[in-house]
Amino acid sequence: MVARDEPSLEPFLPRRGDGVVLSASDIDTYRTCPLKYKFARVFRIPQEPTLHQRFGILVHQVLERFHARDPASTHPSTQPGLPELLGLLDAGWRRGGFGDSEEERQLRGKASAALTRYHERFQSQDAQPVWFERQFTFKLGRHVLRGRVDRVDRLPGGEYELIDYKTGRPKRPDQLADDVQLSLYAVGAREAWRLEASRGAYYYLLDDQKVAVPSGERDRSDWVCDVATEVAEGIQSQGFEPTPSFAACSMCDYRLVCPAAER
Repeated sequence: MVARDEPSLEPFLPRRGDGVVLSASDIDTYRTCPLKYKFARVFRIPQEPTLHQRFGILVHQVLERFHARDPASTHPSTQPGLPELLGLLDAGWRRGGFGDSEEERQLRGKASAALTRYHERFQSQDAQPVWFERQFTFKLGRHVLRGRVDRVDRLPGGEYELIDYKTGRPKRPDQLADDVQLSLYAVGAREAWRLEASRGAYYYLLDDQKVAVPSGERDRSDWVCDVATEVAEGIQSQGFEPTPSFAACSMCDYRLVCPAAER
């Protein structure tokens, strides 16, 4: 319920019809701390990206542009070669305004090595990539869910795998037991594309490591839909109470202005 002494935020909510619009990132932010979601998605207070966030965005953009070079075919043998891939990195590095600090030079070397390994893996894999950067939108009750999948592969047995690129440290499968992103992507693929994905995995580019999201015993589709609905209803009812913790607050861009932040 909205507190009586607070004005309604209804005009500022991300509405679509009778519901709200959500992405996997929105859901994760709200579950981490509803007040952080309010700062970021309702008030839209700008967040200054860190060096590592900018680096991650750059690597994603390089791969997106690399695979867009020949949109008529997704077979590895028809894709541009390694020199083109590393050339996109060079161009993106200059455009991105990266400097010449020791940390930035190390990141530049890691990106070059990671993309070289990526190209080798891509050329030799048995799976057939069928889509890159494919968007989805679907209705969940009165709410709208949207997202974009980095890559969709058709496996040798005819099944499909959803892949999301990451530039952070790899997580173990047990750390992905409550993963929202790829679970939501699987529902999006089914609802928007009529495609049943048998598995989802994160490809940690800097470590050349692919980690699958465990299927577990529960139905992940039902679970993530329940989570998304609960978050959407919380946003629509303007439930933005903070849930402070040292782990969440220490990494939050709004900790200096948040009255509930743990210092």
